[in-house]
Amino acid sequence: MEKRNPLLYIGLVLVAVFAGYFIYDSFIASKPVGTVGIAEGNLLLDQTIPSVDGGEAVSFSDYRGKVLVINFLAPWCDPCKEQVDVLAEIASINGVEFISINIDRNYDMQSLQAFAAEEGITWFFGHSPPSAIDFEVAGIPTVLVVDKNGLIVHRGYFTTIQEFDTILLQLLG
Repeated sequence: MEKRNPLLYIGLVLVAVFAGYFIYDSFIASKPVGTVGIAEGNLLLDQTIPSVDGGEAVSFSDYRGKVLVINFLAPWCDPCKEQVDVLAEIASINGVEFISINIDRNYDMQSLQAFAAEEGITWFFGHSPPSAIDFEVAGIPTVLVVDKNGLIVHRGYFTTIQEFDTILLQLLG
């Protein structure tokens, strides 16, 4: 039986470590701020979202030059309803546009229209379940706040108006 050289194994491990580091550094860690993506600091992906009321669809690029709040939700989600209540209280802020997007494919447009009326959604309400995948929405509600240049400056959700105000005042200031 042939005895293997332990230096060969050490060499293979070192090559694997350096290859892993190179892949991480090239594709993950060094992604520059301002690239298109779904994380804070990235440019917002452009998508066209159909309206639940049969009206004209909107594209995120239509809102370039304005502060945009995008709210991903589902009608069955109680925290989403609470988020809509917070949005409704600040929806009249000048210079800020709001979009809510249903991501649950189990709702038809008529049900979504009823939900919008019941919850007091007066801003654009769209239906786009694929957006959940495109924007890596792992939980709802998820809110993106986008600045006038199309950069995502916040990803998460808000429980109070004060949390929203802090970010929006900085963007509108």
